[in-house]
Amino acid sequence: MKRRTLLTGMCALVGTRVLPVNAQARVPRVAFLIYGRGAANESRIRTFRDGLKALGYVDGRNVLVDLRGGQLSSEVTDRLATELVASKPDVIVAQGYAIRAAVARTKSIPIVCVFSGDLVEAGLVKSLARPGGNLTGIQLMALDLVGKRIELVKELLPKLARIAVIADPQHAGEHLERDVSLKAAARLGIQVSYHPVKSFEEYAAALPAARASGAEALVLFPDTITNNRTELTAAFALKHRLATVAGWDNYADAGQLISYGPNLRATWGRLAYYVDRVLKGADPATLPVELPAVFELVVNLGTARALGVTVPPSILLRADRVIE
Repeated sequence: MKRRTLLTGMCALVGTRVLPVNAQARVPRVAFLIYGRGAANESRIRTFRDGLKALGYVDGRNVLVDLRGGQLSSEVTDRLATELVASKPDVIVAQGYAIRAAVARTKSIPIVCVFSGDLVEAGLVKSLARPGGNLTGIQLMALDLVGKRIELVKELLPKLARIAVIADPQHAGEHLERDVSLKAAARLGIQVSYHPVKSFEEYAAALPAARASGAEALVLFPDTITNNRTELTAAFALKHRLATVAGWDNYADAGQLISYGPNLRATWGRLAYYVDRVLKGADPATLPVELPAVFELVVNLGTARALGVTVPPSILLRADRVIE
């Protein structure tokens, strides 16, 4: 896809309007570099823009939003990151691989991010309290949520004896999430088979391997690989009558059984706060990284019925959203 076509399509998606800048009052530019596409990302971009609006920023009037990306391609993202940094925006907003692409190209332009893994483990910040560089934002990985997902699937399936964990071992902090999962499972008397995947091809092979291990439920860590195979997983799990539990709501939206984790809409709305702080002069080096503050439990009741799983009232009453 040509760059002009890509940018036009993505700008139309979020309603970005590029208007003439008043020469007397320079309008700050917020460059949004996104990795991947789909309904979930589109919704989160809109939420971010709503967050800006709530803080008084109107695109084309007192801020310009420059959206770039949309392909699940490191090569395309690298090229767009080079172009974006060369254009010298006031702040860069990034997610996924786009974070590394941006950080590799500038140590001076402030970067605000949403990161699914552990920022310290990834070497992107020195600490959550004092990032120490030009990057700050929100880290989605919160280890205290991990064990609760195992507890939820056990609550759904009281006789559950074995689960399969599928995750990308290259994802920063994955080993921490795995250790917590193993301890939670052991505490509940559940055996675990672990299936590391480093590519979409390995993921396709991991699903039947997980089933062959005797697992009755799949535990999906939220990373780039599992996050971009949600519908495939849902179809496989339904065909083979496997329960699924994951950390983000789009897994349940795609047909998986249950999710518990950060409310991503609230998280992306919170990004606007960071952009506002940076535009007002805050230094990313001393602007603490936040962990999720708003969580949600999502139950796909339609999938539960198809699997023959009775969702207990104890879960339904706690659910923030039930998908019929």
